[in-house]
Amino acid sequence: MICAENYFALRTPMLPVSTLQRLQHIEINMLPSVIREIFADPGLQEAIYIASIDLYQEMQRWLSGQPLAAKEEEKLVFSLYRYLLRMSTRCTPYGLFAGVTTGSSHTHTEVFLGDDQLHRKYCRLDMNYVAELAGAITTVPAIREKLLYYPNNSIYLSGSRFRYAAYTLRNKVRNYYLTAVDNTDYLREILATATSGATLEQIRQCLISEENEITWYDADEFVQELLANQLLVSELEPTVTGTEFFHTLLQRIQPIPEANDITTQLQKIVTLLQQPSMAAYSEVNRIVKSLLPDTSSKDLLQTDLYLHTTANHLSQKVLGELATHTSDLAVLARSGISPDLEQFISAFSARYEEQEVPLSLALDTEAGIGYGAHTGGDHTPLLDELQLPATPENGSVAADKLLTLQLQRLRENTAEVVLTKADLQGLQSDRTPKLPASGYLMGKLLAGSAAAIDEGNYLFELHGCNGPSAANLLGRFCHGDAFLSAQVNISLRKEEELNRDIIFAEVVHLPESRTGNILMRPRLRPYEIVYLAASEAGAEQIPVSDLMISIRQGKIRLRSVKHNKWVIPRMSTAHNYRNGLPVYKFLCELQFQDYEPGYNWQWLVGSDFTFLPRVRYGNFILHKRTWIWRKADNAYNRDRYHEQIQAFRQKWDLPQYVVISEGDNDLVIDLDSPVAVALLGKIMDRSEQVVLQELLQTPDRCWIEGPHGKHANELVLPLYNSGATLDIPPVAIPKADIQRSFHTGSEWLYVKIYCGTRTAEDILKEMIAPLVTELLENDVIQQWFFIRYTDPDHHIRVRFRHADDPGFWQVVLQRLYEITHLSVNKNLVSKIQTDTYTREIERYGNDTMAFSEMVFHHDSQFVLQLIQLLDDESGEEYRWKIGVVGTDQLLEAFGFTLEQKAALMQQLQQHFFKEFNGNKGLQQQLNDKYRQASSELTSMLAGELPDEVVQLLRERSAAISEMIALQELPDKFGLMSSYIHMFLNRLLLAAQRKHELVIYHFLDRYYTSMVARAKKTGKVIA
Repeated sequence: MICAENYFALRTPMLPVSTLQRLQHIEINMLPSVIREIFADPGLQEAIYIASIDLYQEMQRWLSGQPLAAKEEEKLVFSLYRYLLRMSTRCTPYGLFAGVTTGSSHTHTEVFLGDDQLHRKYCRLDMNYVAELAGAITTVPAIREKLLYYPNNSIYLSGSRFRYAAYTLRNKVRNYYLTAVDNTDYLREILATATSGATLEQIRQCLISEENEITWYDADEFVQELLANQLLVSELEPTVTGTEFFHTLLQRIQPIPEANDITTQLQKIVTLLQQPSMAAYSEVNRIVKSLLPDTSSKDLLQTDLYLHTTANHLSQKVLGELATHTSDLAVLARSGISPDLEQFISAFSARYEEQEVPLSLALDTEAGIGYGAHTGGDHTPLLDELQLPATPENGSVAADKLLTLQLQRLRENTAEVVLTKADLQGLQSDRTPKLPASGYLMGKLLAGSAAAIDEGNYLFELHGCNGPSAANLLGRFCHGDAFLSAQVNISLRKEEELNRDIIFAEVVHLPESRTGNILMRPRLRPYEIVYLAASEAGAEQIPVSDLMISIRQGKIRLRSVKHNKWVIPRMSTAHNYRNGLPVYKFLCELQFQDYEPGYNWQWLVGSDFTFLPRVRYGNFILHKRTWIWRKADNAYNRDRYHEQIQAFRQKWDLPQYVVISEGDNDLVIDLDSPVAVALLGKIMDRSEQVVLQELLQTPDRCWIEGPHGKHANELVLPLYNSGATLDIPPVAIPKADIQRSFHTGSEWLYVKIYCGTRTAEDILKEMIAPLVTELLENDVIQQWFFIRYTDPDHHIRVRFRHADDPGFWQVVLQRLYEITHLSVNKNLVSKIQTDTYTREIERYGNDTMAFSEMVFHHDSQFVLQLIQLLDDESGEEYRWKIGVVGTDQLLEAFGFTLEQKAALMQQLQQHFFKEFNGNKGLQQQLNDKYRQASSELTSMLAGELPDEVVQLLRERSAAISEMIALQELPDKFGLMSSYIHMFLNRLLLAAQRKHELVIYHFLDRYYTSMVARAKKTGKVIA
């Protein structure tokens, strides 16, 4: 159930919306004098200073009467005009242009902004300068000696070398690169010494040795080299969570006497910014210049405006209505899995299967997979006419359903598309969208008054419903608002309470110093994954080197070795991570894996429309009326822009107010204003096309009361979804005290034979079958097994073993060459290669790994003899039927009761049905196939089989039963899932997982009916 939290964030511009109306009838030639008059206001001048010191200085020269060339004046005036529009219509907090305040739910809606003088300016040095100051301080020798140093937290061991990320600085921009150093005794000693923080002298002392003739100077030279190469980093590395880094910096250097002068200057900055003013800014600029004489003063300050309100409440009833609409619209939810994540899952499964490996290794571009950046002609009669649902392109909504609805409504040629509950129900699939436990609804509440809202006379202009956390847009404002910080913490604790056995860990990383401005937030979660940044989390820090990765049920799972718990990353700020380092991008994208992160309306109809209508559901506006002006379609003439704009307006029925989106900037245009039309003309002049949308938050729909008039609004409404528990199996990582990997020359030989699916079958029947018979009879091998695989090329993987003869592999390879070289020469086999056999201990268990390998041996023997009986295309029809019977007999051999068989098949059927995006259509197809085959399958399952097949099944069952008598099976269900999967893999030529989908469905239906029949007749189920 989705419900609204009892708090919200209100964002509103600095100026009332009446400013827009004030500018409406100004002629272009009057604009300079009007702008000059408006910007005589010291408050507006301060806002410009915070946004752009260069523009502020140019404005001051102009305001003081200094003449400018006509083009320069026009450019300046229109820049200030655009800022004025922003300060009166755009709600996104930015400097002093727009602010934020936290409200709460109440019995009624009421919001009153306080006096401008009571708004609070939360001012601090831009992170670029703070990071630069920290770097400069660490170069002072006397201070450097007093600091603590730590290992670079991106370090991990790869083979015989330590690999880690470092960076160079160019124009204050970090350029990261991956580098490596040899894993030496000295380096390990230093890293161990610095683990909890150590001074340079402590690090030197751990190296000094008379025995090894290492002097203080030798040690110092080595330590300085480690510092230069960023293997060691100081305690003054920037933080982005916890105490703001400027205060952390000050706190850490205060005890150092040699830093007294710097401390004094930094303390002055703190005092000055507590009472922000133009004089204070000027003095801060002077101090920074004295400390960093070579730096620029551009973007010196980062400022947030916290609004004072005398009342700030939204009706509980209205919040409930918005939450209800959110639940209804969840069918629009989009998939959260990125293409890079999907590709990684596929590559990881192909390489590591179900093995658990260090995350650093998996993401290593050389030793692992890295991150970011088939159909054949086989005869498969069981799958004939089976149409699998496509992977949804829009999350849980099949794209074709949504597109059909959109095209249908566009043909109605109306200005507004009104969606009904029936429309939304028509978009539903059998897979219920899963929204996260914590999220937010963002949009504008439109009404004539607060009273009208409570009466239900309002619209909500949806900007999006997103997650996976309510903190995404709120985290960075928590430093300046204690109430907001407390409420966000409560929201996040509720998310964690739903999944107590999982660690939700904040991703802590600083890609660039400047991005620290939006990344800076308090510690919102107990645990933090720290990567190339500093953290105050102490023992709750989870370095990337502590994380292990595996694939469970088709999804990535991270496990903390230290805590032995699953870890799900979270990023409680709105940073665009998509161009970040692979580790950072991976962690941030992984947070969306288990949920659809949210929804909004997306037109799927292409881009050749000139007009798209408004889309509304109840009082939710999902999409605004939109027009696309194209220069090529309108014979644009810059000298006639006014005439052409008005002609376009009349033809397409544009309203008075429209909005242009340029990047992430929304610019309001009043088409009745000569100045605004001139601005639109300038934009059209430099653009091939311009997207215009209706402005819904017109002056008559602004209800936020302020001392100077009504203000626009944008709301961030945190949501809680009590049904968002995660179905993740508990951590069960066995202790691997048996050998995992076997290279060529060990007791296992692993060979891959690359060829087509039909050639693979011929090789198994004509070459491998007689070969293994010969090798077993002559004691060249003691056991063997094979599987079919595609990664992406199809091949057979064959493993041979002899525990007592270290040279057996040479004989096997020689015989393999002798029997396959003709196939290689005829290009039937593309290549044959050996590889390292890595046991899947996590999948098969430490104590049952060797047992499983013997099961594979007997199963491979069974399949190899069975396929000799399938000598033509009709045999393919028989192949899958034997798959059904062979699965049942395998369950019999392991002592499964009828009820246990039914339970396991139901579990497997549901898993594969979900994997293939199962819906009602697929369910119907599977049921139809079962009805067609059920009579014959029932007979076969009752034992009506050819004698040769019965004998082979008995031999396999007897061999396995003999083994089971000597082996405890702690996880019989888990093992059987894998044994059945591997049996069907060996038996079936191609499309094995699709075959499994059908076979598990058949057996699920069969066992369910048998259980029901047994209960009806009163028979004991066994």
